[in-house]
Amino acid sequence: MSNNLNTIIEKIKESAVGRCRERIEMAADKAREVLNTKKKEEMKVPLQKSEVQSMTSFMKRQHGL
Repeated sequence: MSNNLNTIIEKIKESAVGRCRERIEMAADKAREVLNTKKKEEMKVPLQKSEVQSMTSFMKRQHGL
């Protein structure tokens, strides 16, 4: 009886972990898409002449800091 329960519990654990992995992979794929889209949009936007091209400005523009 206890061996049967342990087997069932292990199968449930494996199933739950598998679903979590799928969700993590989906979230990672979506994050990659968002980052790639953002980079493409930033490449299209030219720098303003009045914008100071210092490292701080660059970091703000690239990373939203």
